[in-house]
Amino acid sequence: MKILKIGGKNLASLAGEFQVDFEQEPLASSGLFAISGPTGAGKSTLLDALCLALYDATPRLLKAVGRSLLPDVGSDTISSQDTRALLRRGAAEGYAEVDFIGNDGAGYRARWSVRRSRTRAEGALQPTAMSLHQLPGLQPIGATKTEVKAEIERRIGLSFEQFTRAVLLAQNEFSTFLKAEDNERGELLETLTGSTVYSEISMRAFERAKQEQAELQRLLSRLADQRPLTAEARAELEADSAAADHAVAQLDQAKAALEQDLRWHQQAARLQQGEQQALLDWQAAGEQLEAAAPRRQALERIDAVQAARPLAADIARLDADHHATRAALASNAVQLEQARQAQRQAGAALEQAAAQLLQAEQAQRDAAPLLDQAKALDARIEAMLPAYSAAAKAGEQAGQADARAKAALQEKQEQHRQLQASQQNGADWLARHHHWQALAQSWPRWDVLFVQAGQAASQAEKLGKALARVQHSAKGHRDDQAGAAAKLAGAQERLHALEAQRQEALRALAAFPADQLLGQRHALDQRRELLAGAERIWIELDARQQRGRQIEAQSAQLRHNRERADAALALARQEHIGIMAAFGQAERSLKLAEAACAENVETLRAALEDDSPCPVCGALEHPYRHNDGAMQAMLGGFQAEVARCRQLAQTNIDQQADQRAGAQASIEQLGVLTAELRTLLEAIERLNQSWHGHPLLADAATALPAEAERAAWFHSELAAASAGLQQLEQQERAMRQAAAQRDQTQAACERATAEHAQLLEVTSQARTALAQIDAEHKALDEQRIEVALQLGALLDDLDAAFSGNDLPSEGWKDDWKAGPARFHEARQAESRQWLAQRGAADERAAALATIDVELKALTDALATAGAAASVARSAFQAAERDIKTAQDQRMALWDGREIRDIEAALRGAIDAAKARLEAQHGASQQAAHAITRLDEAGAQATQRLAALARQAGLAAALLDDWLAAFQQRQQDDTPLDLAGLHALLACPEEALATERQALRALDSALANAAAVLRERQDQRAQHQRGAPADSTQSADTLAEAMTALAAERKERHDAATALQLGLAQDNTRRQQAQAMLGAIEQQEAVERRWARMNELIGSADGKKFRNYAQQFTLDVLLGYANAHLRQLARRYQLERIANPANPSLGLLVRDLDMGGEMRSVHSLSGGESFLVSLALALGLASLSSNRVRVESLFIDEGFGSLDAETLRVAMDALDGLQSMGRKVGVISHVQEMTERIATKIMVQPSAGGKSVVTVQ
Repeated sequence: MKILKIGGKNLASLAGEFQVDFEQEPLASSGLFAISGPTGAGKSTLLDALCLALYDATPRLLKAVGRSLLPDVGSDTISSQDTRALLRRGAAEGYAEVDFIGNDGAGYRARWSVRRSRTRAEGALQPTAMSLHQLPGLQPIGATKTEVKAEIERRIGLSFEQFTRAVLLAQNEFSTFLKAEDNERGELLETLTGSTVYSEISMRAFERAKQEQAELQRLLSRLADQRPLTAEARAELEADSAAADHAVAQLDQAKAALEQDLRWHQQAARLQQGEQQALLDWQAAGEQLEAAAPRRQALERIDAVQAARPLAADIARLDADHHATRAALASNAVQLEQARQAQRQAGAALEQAAAQLLQAEQAQRDAAPLLDQAKALDARIEAMLPAYSAAAKAGEQAGQADARAKAALQEKQEQHRQLQASQQNGADWLARHHHWQALAQSWPRWDVLFVQAGQAASQAEKLGKALARVQHSAKGHRDDQAGAAAKLAGAQERLHALEAQRQEALRALAAFPADQLLGQRHALDQRRELLAGAERIWIELDARQQRGRQIEAQSAQLRHNRERADAALALARQEHIGIMAAFGQAERSLKLAEAACAENVETLRAALEDDSPCPVCGALEHPYRHNDGAMQAMLGGFQAEVARCRQLAQTNIDQQADQRAGAQASIEQLGVLTAELRTLLEAIERLNQSWHGHPLLADAATALPAEAERAAWFHSELAAASAGLQQLEQQERAMRQAAAQRDQTQAACERATAEHAQLLEVTSQARTALAQIDAEHKALDEQRIEVALQLGALLDDLDAAFSGNDLPSEGWKDDWKAGPARFHEARQAESRQWLAQRGAADERAAALATIDVELKALTDALATAGAAASVARSAFQAAERDIKTAQDQRMALWDGREIRDIEAALRGAIDAAKARLEAQHGASQQAAHAITRLDEAGAQATQRLAALARQAGLAAALLDDWLAAFQQRQQDDTPLDLAGLHALLACPEEALATERQALRALDSALANAAAVLRERQDQRAQHQRGAPADSTQSADTLAEAMTALAAERKERHDAATALQLGLAQDNTRRQQAQAMLGAIEQQEAVERRWARMNELIGSADGKKFRNYAQQFTLDVLLGYANAHLRQLARRYQLERIANPANPSLGLLVRDLDMGGEMRSVHSLSGGESFLVSLALALGLASLSSNRVRVESLFIDEGFGSLDAETLRVAMDALDGLQSMGRKVGVISHVQEMTERIATKIMVQPSAGGKSVVTVQ
């Protein structure tokens, strides 16, 4: 990750837009640069802009204690930790922008922005916005602010906290990584190295161990729930199930009998209710028919007079025509009078329209001379308008030109006055600074000499410091050589002691018989597996054999039940044949008796007379005419016989159904048991083969007990095998402890050997380094002398630049030596200022000469413009008088109206008069035509009125004749006059048809009700004949008995179902228990393996294995940091806390000046903590992986706590980073530090609390 550019606008004291481009010179070629400026100028604001654009956060705001509120515009407040508080007061908007190279090598631009509402300074603050674009095409990445932040973090590869540890070391944050907790330090190292796989492995190991343990517990709980029943409990359960099934069958039979009786009572109640309803319907139909008798008589009277309807209709039609004709005749007379009045009015209007036409034509002739005069005036005014417009425009232009000339002359005079004042001020300044003239006029030469002298002085200073550093290094290397020799002797002694411990651990481990223990474990495991397998086979075989015996007993019982049901069914079928024959004969006899005793037969029999022929058969003898009692008795006997036969047939059918159902149920249960027995026999055969072929039976040393004692024997043998395995496990555990002790001593020996070799290498390196330091000291001393001679020569050449100065020759040299860069900048500023003043004076003199010439020209132009304006005003006034006279004359004619409008009005008046004349002529003709048409219509109406009177008289005579004939035909006491006839005929045909249909419906309803009543009576009588044997019980009693029986049956059925379910569950448990033991053994092995893995590296948050793996990363980081620390503070060395039991990322400081004493990082002073933290930060900058490479480092303050020598050492270390291709930015107020760094980003305050950013 590399920062390319930082920019922003209106952030804190940085008003307006600012930008720092690290790809432009001089920053592009500088690996180390300073960010300088006074306190409060805004140096740290540059780093705030960097953090805002990337993370929407800054270290300074996050360190704010609490959440205090700050006043904003108006009554609004803002939190002290809100990033919007960085927007400059009085600014309406602001932003921060950063260009960077991500860990994928591509360029990106991140932007953070904030604004106030309506983009006004007094508006309320709006939410911040963030964006990310890929360079150079500016393709947007991410839509929402959350997505943009996630994309930026993914492309940088560091979170905000990690960014402030590895890239940006903010104020007071140097020691954060040094004193951080192990977990926080591990997360940062994991991110920098891209080794998140260790955290994932740790979490996955933890989750896998948790899953395998849960699976083992699940199998164990299932085994506890799936233990099968004992043989006695199984037999008792099967007996209870059979008894429950038998009780349910008996209850089903009783329920069927009760249901049959209840259905008969319910049907009887329904039939009785239907008969009563039919009787009520028949009575209601009779009453309705009787009530309709007057309606029937009225209908018959209306039907009798329907023949007179055509005659009455003719009279009504003629009467209506007569009235209509009279009305038309009256209307025609009114219209005729109106037409004659309209004719008279049209004649008068015609005469008036002719007079108006004559008046309009005369008015047109009278207006012709005035129109010609108006046209002449219009033409004259039209001809004068161009000249008038031109004169007006010329006058306006002349006035504008005169005003411009006056303004230009005044402006040029003001410029002349200002230039004269400036020229006098410039001359005074040059007089006061005449001693700068010699330096300024030859400044390019002096500038080169100043730069060369500054470089020579800087080189001399570096050489002096290098000589001091080399001398200090030589002393340190001598101390290192002595210390390494002492440590080498101590390491030799520790190596001998550790080797003795390793030999002792090897002897202790050899005392354990590893091969013998392995053989014993193999034998015990094999014995336990044989016992477990044999036990499973025996349990399943015994259960299957018991179930086979139970199935055989149930099958025999079911076959006996089926044979008994078949015999009962055959007997019922034989009885059914006789019952149906008797039932058929009884029905035939009943039909004959019913035919003889029917109502119509009784009527016919009552009408017979002795010696008279029968109308049916023609016989003269009638034997049954007086024998009605015997016939009725015979009919009753036949009905009773039919009812008895029907009851016997129904009982026989029910018996057959019961026996058939019982036989079918036995057959189905036999089929199920047969299939189960077949499967069971096959399983028993397989289990017998497995049992007899099991290796346990082939072992001659194994004596199996009797079958009844085998379960207990298996249990005791398995317990003995488990006890032997536990004892063996204790011995193996002791052996593993001895092996672990051996491994620990071996590792300690290897570390001691490595330490011994390292100390040998350190001693050799110390001797080599001491020789190199001596050679380097000699070369640096020679270079220092040569540079001092060059500097003296350059200063002598610069004496000429100060020959006219007030300072003595050696005085300026002392000032220059006190601060070469500052002295150079001051003289450069003086030279530039003098040259600028001299150039400005020359430019002002030339400008004054030019302005004098321009003033004379402007004076002449003003006089010319004034004369031209006077002439133009006179011409405009003359043209204005002429056109005003013509316009007044034209206004006197027709009030100035347009000639076209006047002529059009005159023509319009004539055309309107002609149109009115034509319209009145047409109206007169229409009135004459209407009078003629109305006269003809009146004559026609008079003729039709006479014809209608004759036809009406004839129709009335015909109706009177019909009425007289009707009276003679009726011959009743109710006379019918003409009014009554019309009243009867007033009823329409549709109403008559509806009334007839209604009366017929009443007749049909009565007949239907009588038929339904007879049918219901017959059905009820027939149902009563089939009454049950015990008909004393009511329907309510039977219903209560049915409810009690249903509740009892449900209870018995639930009990039977529960027993059957228990049997089925026991069968399932017997099958699954065998396979469950093997699955548990396999799962226990898997669970032990993952539990061990979890114990070693597993954790829920992944930190156990991560911290273990990051120990090696931290060791590499400490190598980088200690390399820098040897340059910064040779007294200290960072080391990781070694903890073999648990991974540790803790840090300690070795104090080499105190004999290698180990100190806590919290015991360091402020300056010491800064140096050590700086070394760690430089080490983090050097540490990289394929995913994250840190190429930029920013350090904000912290150097003020260092003394001069330590500061020099820190600067040398920062200089060394340039060779690694990294850029390091430093913010500091230490003058020596900022003067040493050549490239600077200057933040200079100006008026109004604003600061300006420049690069030097």
